[in-house]
Amino acid sequence: MMSILLNYPNWLVSFRRVFDVSAPFVNNSEQSILKHRHIGQCEMSLVEAVQEKLQAARFKDVAKLLRDETNRAQLQDECMDVVSVLADGLVEGNEGEHFDRFTCCEDLLKLVAGVCSPQEILLEVLDRIESTKNDEVFTSLLKVLQVVLLRLGEQKARSLECGFNTILSYINGIKLPDYVASAEAKEERLIECDEVVRRILQLYMTVLLFLEPIVKDSCAVPADTFKNMGVTRKNVIICFMLRLLDGHLLYLNARQSRGEAKASKTYIRQTAEDIVLALAKLLGDPLRLLQYTEERIRTPRKERQAKDSSHNNVFASEAKCPLLALAMYHYLLVGEDLLPSTSCPKVYSNKYIYEMCLHYCTQLIKHEKTAVQYKAILFAGQLQNLLQKEPFQAIDLERPVHKTFLESLSNVIVYSGSERNRKQSSVLIRQYIMQFDPEGRYMVITNLFKVVSHNGLQSYIATIYKDLVNAELASDGEPSPWYSGKRLKEFLLKQVCVLKKGVETDLTESADMIISALNIVRFLLLRDKSNRTSIWDYVGELNKQFLHPLRKSIDLSRAHFEEEKKSVEEGREDAKPGFEVSVDVLNGGDQLAMPNRDRKLQMLAAAMNSFDLMDCLLARVTECVDGGRIVGRE
Repeated sequence: MMSILLNYPNWLVSFRRVFDVSAPFVNNSEQSILKHRHIGQCEMSLVEAVQEKLQAARFKDVAKLLRDETNRAQLQDECMDVVSVLADGLVEGNEGEHFDRFTCCEDLLKLVAGVCSPQEILLEVLDRIESTKNDEVFTSLLKVLQVVLLRLGEQKARSLECGFNTILSYINGIKLPDYVASAEAKEERLIECDEVVRRILQLYMTVLLFLEPIVKDSCAVPADTFKNMGVTRKNVIICFMLRLLDGHLLYLNARQSRGEAKASKTYIRQTAEDIVLALAKLLGDPLRLLQYTEERIRTPRKERQAKDSSHNNVFASEAKCPLLALAMYHYLLVGEDLLPSTSCPKVYSNKYIYEMCLHYCTQLIKHEKTAVQYKAILFAGQLQNLLQKEPFQAIDLERPVHKTFLESLSNVIVYSGSERNRKQSSVLIRQYIMQFDPEGRYMVITNLFKVVSHNGLQSYIATIYKDLVNAELASDGEPSPWYSGKRLKEFLLKQVCVLKKGVETDLTESADMIISALNIVRFLLLRDKSNRTSIWDYVGELNKQFLHPLRKSIDLSRAHFEEEKKSVEEGREDAKPGFEVSVDVLNGGDQLAMPNRDRKLQMLAAAMNSFDLMDCLLARVTECVDGGRIVGRE
C-alpha cells in the first residue's frame, strides 16, 4: 500500500505520520519530570489536575503529569475519567486558537490508550465517535482506536467488530447527493468535484490508513480463515472491508478507461483498488468467497439464518457479510480487472467463475439505482470474455441463475430510466445468447419469448433469431435443425407471426412485433429460394394464420382511426375514443395529464403511419408468396 499512497494528495500522506503508533506523542524537549510532586499531596485527583492544566493551557505540564511513572497507578484507576476529559478537548476542533489544545489532547489520548485498560478506553472512544459529527474529531479518535485495537489481540474479535460497526455507522451516516446514484457518463466525470463525495473519499482513505497496521498484524498470524469461519479477528476485518464496498462505493464509478495511464487514476478508483488488494492479501485466495455464492442466493433467508446460528459462519451471514458487498467485491475483481494474477490459484475453470459471478451480476442488476445496474452490465460484459474459447452447452441452462439473470436484464432494457443502461443491456443480451452452442441459443431465444411481454424487446429477440438463420444459410452445409425445418416453423407460427386476438388485435400496441414478423418472413422468402429451411412448405399456413387476418385488421384499424381523427378535429369530446392512452409512471412520479387536442392528432397520425408501414410490408410479403407460386411452390 505504500507505493499506492504516493498518488494520494499531500494532506492524506501526512496522515501516515499521525497514524504511526511509534511516533512520539508530544514534544517533550524538556526532559525533567516532576519526580517529587504527588497528586495526593495537593488533595487533588489526577482528573482534576489534568482538567485544571488544560483549562490554563499548560499543555506541557499535562503531558508531564500523565507520563510520570508515579501517577501510573492512579491513571489506571481514573482511566475512564481522564479519557473523557481529554476527549472533551477534541470537541471544538483544531481551528485557530484551539489547535494546540486539540493536538495535545489527541497525543495524550494515544498515550493513555497505550498504557491503560484497552477495553475501558474502547467503550469511551466508541461513544465519542457515535456522538461526533466532525471529521477532524473522528480522525483523531481513529488514531486512538487504532492503538486500542492493536492491543486487544486475537481474543477480542467481538470488540474489534463493535469498533468497525461504529466506524461504518459514521461513514454511512453521510448521505450522498441524489444525482450520484443516477448519474450518466458526463456527470460521472465531475462527481469527485462534489464536496460531499470528496468528504466521503477522504474518510475512506483515512480508514484505510487506520486499517493498515491492523491488517498487517492480522496477516502475521498463521492463516486459518477457512478452517475457522466464526468471529475471528481476521474474519471480522475481512467482513468490515467488504462492507466498506457495500456503502457509498456501490454508487460511485471506479471504472478506469482502457486508454488512460495508471497515473491518472481517480480517487474513487484508487480507494477501490486499495480495498481489493487488502482483501486479497487477507484471503490469500482472492476468489475463495465464490463458494458461498449459490448457497446463499438459493437458500431461503429464514433457513439460512438458522443454519448460520448453528454453524457460526460469518461469510454466510447477511448481517456480517452482505450479498451486495460480495457482489461489489467480485465486480471489482473481474469487471474492473483487479484480480491479482500472482495470488489467484489456477484451479478455477472459467465456466465456474462465470456461473458464480453471474449470481452477483443478478443481485446488482436487480438494484433500483441505475449506477448499480450499470456496474452489473459492465460486470456481465467482462464475464463474456472468459468464455470465448469455452462456450456454454444447452444443458447448462438447467441452472436457475441463467433464467433469473435474463429476466432481470430484460427488465432493465424495458424499464430502466437510463438510456445508457438500456442500450448496453441490449448489446449484452445478444452477446449472452451468442455464447451458447446452436441448441442453447435456440433455447434461450424461445424461453425469452415466454418470459418477456414487451413487444419491442420481443421484436429485437426475433431479429437475433433471424440473424442466426441467415448465418446458417451462409454456410455451405445443411442448416442446423434448430434454425430450419420443424423448429423454425414452430418459432414463426407460435411466437413471431401471431395476432393475439385475431383481426381484433390492437395493432398500435403490437406494431413493433408485427413489423419485425413481416420483415423476417420477407427476408426468409427472398433469401431461401432453394427452400433449405423448408419455409416454403408452410407458406399456406402463414397466409391463413397471419397474413390474411393481418390484412383485415389493418383495414379495420385504419377505418376506425380515420373516424376517430375526424371526431377530434370536429371537437366532439363526447365521442368514444378509438384507443386508450396508458402511461407507466416510474419512481412514484405524478400522473401525467391527458393529451390535448393537438397531441391527440399527433398520436393518431403516428398510428396511421404505422398502419401504412404494415400495409407496405404486407404487400411486399404477398408479392414474394405469389412469386413463389409462379415457379411452382405452394
